[in-house]
Amino acid sequence: MNSSRETLSDTLASWRVAPTSDPAFRSHVWERIRKRPDTPWTDYLRAHAAALSLVSVLALGAAAVGGGVIARSRVRADREAIVMTYLVDIDPRVQAAQKP
Repeated sequence: MNSSRETLSDTLASWRVAPTSDPAFRSHVWERIRKRPDTPWTDYLRAHAAALSLVSVLALGAAAVGGGVIARSRVRADREAIVMTYLVDIDPRVQAAQKP
């Protein structure tokens, strides 16, 4: 802690940074960009094959689970509609309840 018991906000408010400017900064950046090897995208894929495989498997699994949930929901709704249609056709009490 500070010996003068200043609060953190006071210390941060009085703190000033004066970085030195490098006149050759931009040229150094462009030099590093030029020195970068030109690697094809296949090398990137080869280096990250495990991660890409994992993401692909997870995406396929999520699609399969989502499709299954949607299919079960539609089957349930269709079944309820078929049962109601059947009951309306054979049961007069259901026919009376369905009439406005």
